Amino acid sequence: MNEFNELTLENFRCFCDEQSGRLRPITLLIGENSTGKSSFMASYVIMDQCFKGPTINDEPDFNLEPFVLGSFEDIAHNFRGHGEDSGEFKIGFSTESNKRNNIYHVNVTFRKNYASPYINKIVHNFGSNGYVEFERTSSGTKINTSGQSVVLDWSLPSIHSFINFAAGEISVGPSSKYRSERAIESFASHLVDDNKKSLMETTQILTHLVQVFSQRRYLASLIPRLWEVVAIAPIRSRPKRTYDPISELPNPEGDHIPMALVRLGKTNKPYWEEFRRRLIEFGMSAELFSDIKIRDYTDEGSSPFQIQFKVRSRKFINVMDVGYRVSQCLPMVTNILNKNINGKSGSILFLLQQPEVHLHPRAQAEVGNLICNTYAEFGNRFIVETHSDFILDRVRVMVRKGIIKESDVSIIYFERKPDGNSVKIFNLDVDSDGNILNAPNSYRDFFVAETDTVLGFRN
Repeated sequence: MNEFNELTLENFRCFCDEQSGRLRPITLLIGENSTGKSSFMASYVIMDQCFKGPTINDEPDFNLEPFVLGSFEDIAHNFRGHGEDSGEFKIGFSTESNKRNNIYHVNVTFRKNYASPYINKIVHNFGSNGYVEFERTSSGTKINTSGQSVVLDWSLPSIHSFINFAAGEISVGPSSKYRSERAIESFASHLVDDNKKSLMETTQILTHLVQVFSQRRYLASLIPRLWEVVAIAPIRSRPKRTYDPISELPNPEGDHIPMALVRLGKTNKPYWEEFRRRLIEFGMSAELFSDIKIRDYTDEGSSPFQIQFKVRSRKFINVMDVGYRVSQCLPMVTNILNKNINGKSGSILFLLQQPEVHLHPRAQAEVGNLICNTYAEFGNRFIVETHSDFILDRVRVMVRKGIIKESDVSIIYFERKPDGNSVKIFNLDVDSDGNILNAPNSYRDFFVAETDTVLGFRN
């Protein structure tokens, strides 16, 4: 299964000219505050919304927690007082780091609709196998391929999402191809109500476009892969002395975690014991806690409950009394362990914002271990925004130990340009010994300056 391994931004937030960040199984975002690390993560979420599922009828949400980007004026770089208004911004995915020789690249152009961004154009470039372009026009959605151009009176997100879905179904197998054919007939019947073409003509057009798109994806030898995205916010939910049963609907702050723990303990004892074992293993290695239990006031599923930990004594104490270090890392660790043990291996991309919050250095290093071990054992991916050299250094140690490979790690360094209004991206590598390669001088200063000052090498 091929994967997108490059994310490209242009005129997006603090990125003025085109900037590209390399995506690998473990991608670490490093840089000063307000240099675009969270915006980089948010752009992945936007693209994820654009390319999943056959039923997307709306534009992507640019204010989906925890990434609240604001209006078009807040997002488009040149609309934020940094030059002439360009009226659009772009986000793209590639399958190779070198865009000039890429196998496949998809680019989405957004323009302004009142205060909100909307999709104006989506271009799939298959290199020597041609292209497929979807463009919003006053007459509907114009679809261009190397050999055909047609306008359908249907929203761009809907028609694009459907063709992308149906093309993927064809490439899976005979049964999926049958589902694709039925889907085309159903979609055409809805489309013909608004389109000035007959049902037969509309079905033929859709069938042709789906086949063209499917063939080019096949000829390019890839079906780009997107994972289920789990975003974890930098500030997690505050602990409570006693919890009332609430919804388990996931959110980035982890409000659902206490109820999820109760459900695990009550509905599947073997699963709970495996989860608890791994959670305690992390807690002990990070020197945070040595045991966990759920205290119910009654046996009823709707009763209040407490979450208790053992820290240094033999006595269990309430989560409120163990400090923020435990309550703030619990949503992150629970999400990672629960998804993996629960049969989601290799299908999750975790977006972690500042996982080091409230953690001492030993615990921060253990987060680095958790990230690397989770990828090595389960195959899930991570994009991590961090200011912690302890997390970064532990990832480098895991490369040196051979737990993960140097090709599994991407370090993206964000540097503010001299004009102060835009940011440049540097893609760094590590070698098999964990050494960081091709780092600019500013990167070394970012981590080394303070240490040198403490040691007396700088004033």
